[in-house]
Amino acid sequence: MATAYPTITGVYTGRSVEPRHLFKSGTPKFHPSFASLDGTKARDTTNSDNVALLRAGLPLGKITSGGKYAPSILGLTGVLHDTSVVTTVMTLPATTVTEIQRRIGASGTFKIYGPPTAAGTVATETVTYSAIASATTLTITATSADFAAGSLIMPADGSEAHSQFVVNEYGLDVLDINGTAIDHPVRLLSQADINTDTIVFYSSMDASVKTGFKAALRTNNAGSVLTFSDDR
Repeated sequence: MATAYPTITGVYTGRSVEPRHLFKSGTPKFHPSFASLDGTKARDTTNSDNVALLRAGLPLGKITSGGKYAPSILGLTGVLHDTSVVTTVMTLPATTVTEIQRRIGASGTFKIYGPPTAAGTVATETVTYSAIASATTLTITATSADFAAGSLIMPADGSEAHSQFVVNEYGLDVLDINGTAIDHPVRLLSQADINTDTIVFYSSMDASVKTGFKAALRTNNAGSVLTFSDDR
């Protein structure tokens, strides 16, 4: 049943919505499933219009406890994390720090994945942070390696294993009309040709991170066939 929301008569600024097409060509196929996305853990940190609206192309992974899906990337490093310069502080974009605090808390652990220098050999490290030092910095236990700009900042709850995407062309709003987080069904890809231009975060990833990210999607989606537009 439709609900009317009366307001003052007048002229308002118009807004438009355009679909995002995750698939480059062909018709995607999906596994039969009853999988769901955890609305409380899901935000699209780079959607400046509405972080609660998850855009098509947002990478997802399965949370170990409970088996629901959630975003597998919280953000990217914007600058080199150089251990010869800083040991107990990590500088990240404000949107990433905000999501770390919201999803994990004022202290905890997350994972970082990337190379020590641009296009270098990638590694994963678990980072322990004890405080949100500022809007763009965390107080951390020193990492054992440097991490280049474009490295992934990921949760450490199992969902960091990228395996799926939000596929809905007009996105998923994880808040209801009262601002309460709600879960959504997740369609699990079994075959698709992915348009990498539409993958959230992808354009800002380090080159080696992009390669590892695509490999992880194939590995974590066993039995599926995924191709990517920038591989040809």
